[in-house]
Order: sequence, then structure tokens, then C-alpha cells
Amino acid sequence: MAEWFNLLHKAVAAEGSQAAVGRKLDYSTTAISQVLSGTYKGSTEAIAAKVLEIYGGKRVEEKIPEGFMKDAKGRLVPIGAIKERDLLCDDLVKGIVKRAKGLSDTVRVFKEQVAGDIDAFVQLSGERYGVRMGGAKGNLSIISFDGKYKVLRAVSDHIEPDERIDIAKQLFDECVREWSEGARVEIKALVMDAFNVDKKGKVSLSNLLRLRSINIDDDKWRRAMDALNDSLQVIGSSVHIRVYERIGATDRYELIVTTKLSEV
Repeated sequence: MAEWFNLLHKAVAAEGSQAAVGRKLDYSTTAISQVLSGTYKGSTEAIAAKVLEIYGGKRVEEKIPEGFMKDAKGRLVPIGAIKERDLLCDDLVKGIVKRAKGLSDTVRVFKEQVAGDIDAFVQLSGERYGVRMGGAKGNLSIISFDGKYKVLRAVSDHIEPDERIDIAKQLFDECVREWSEGARVEIKALVMDAFNVDKKGKVSLSNLLRLRSINIDDDKWRRAMDALNDSLQVIGSSVHIRVYERIGATDRYELIVTTKLSEV
């Protein structure tokens, strides 16, 4: 077994949890769990290097001679030869980065705690009815007893069309050509907009979904719509947490914070 993998197992035992190890390695608890279980889908080279660096004593501290700074090309430059503006800029950027890293750690801990707390609440709620909850986590809304605060867990799917979108486009184009005399201008415009591509060569999902709302009693149009619907595939999903506070005695809630918990 690889040295880094053994170190990772020992690190979890020493730190007391996968979450603690994840924070030190700058990886999510999910990623650590998947690596340990052998289900991590990406390359493990980066995480292996990080494990060896943090837990294997492989970190190499670069020593820069006193009175020098290294520039963007890796060259040593005497501090006296650096413009005052560049020194001030360097201090500013590094100070901001330091605070940003601290904030990033705080946010990561918040995400892990919130995700764990909500999952535990859902599990406990299910057990009260003799149901053990599991599987995919869906949309959820929980409200404080006084109704002042609301927490939403929202799951949004990432949808992309596959190769069948070309079949749908051809059928829609044929419909428009065949109806050229009597077709409504609005429908022609919707078909054209739906299959326009952006700079990355992708069609607009919102335009495709708008096209699906048109119901026309025509065999070719129905086949085109079937091809369109079949082409839209869920390729992943994101889980967001949104925290709200109710404004006074109204029914309106104001957003406090929103954050992405995970993406699959």
C-alpha cells in the first residue's frame, strides 16, 4: 500500500475525524472519505502530495536570503532595488490573502457543521416515525419555533443536452420550413433562439426549456419535442444552504447568507 495512503489513515486516527484531516489538507470531508474508501473518481496525485507534505514531513521551506525578495519569474531581487509602490502592493496583497485564507477556513468549517447538523436532524426526525433516512438529499425547509428564521436546503440539477439535441434541431428546422407560409413569427424566433450557441459553442438551457412549453398538434413537432426532452440529461447537482430572517411582523424573509455545500 502506498506510503501516503497509510499516512492518511493514521492522520484520521490521530486527528479524530476525516473533517479535521480535510481542513488541514484543504479538501472536503467527502473527498477524504472517498479516497479512503477507494471511490474517489479523480486523480489522487494532488492529494497524495498534500498528505506527504502535511503528514509525511515532505514540506520544503524555501529559504530566501535576507535582504532579497523573489519576483514572479523566480529571480532573487534586492529589496533596495524594488520600487516602494511594489513593496506596498506586495504587503497589501499578502495581507488580503492571509485574511482570505482565514475566512475560507471559517466558511469550510461552517459548511461541514451545517451539513452535518441538518443531516442529523433529518435522521432523527425520520427515526421518530420508524424510518431510517438515506440516499440523496433533497430540498428542505426548516423554520425556528417563533417563525423568525428559516433555513433552506436547495438541490439544483445541472442539465446538459447530449447528441440527440442535433436530431431535435433538425426536426424543428424542418417544421419551421414546412410552415414557412403560415407559421407564427414568435414560434420561428423561439426555435432560432433555442439553438443559438454562445462563444463556447453551447446552447442556452433556458431557451430550450422555453421551447418545451409550446404544445403544437403536429406529428413532426411532437417527435422533435421527444428528441429534445430525451437529450436533456442531468450531469450533476449542487446543494446550497440559504439562511433567512423574517422582517418584523411581515411574511417577507431577508437573506442572511447563502453558500454552496457540495457539488456532485
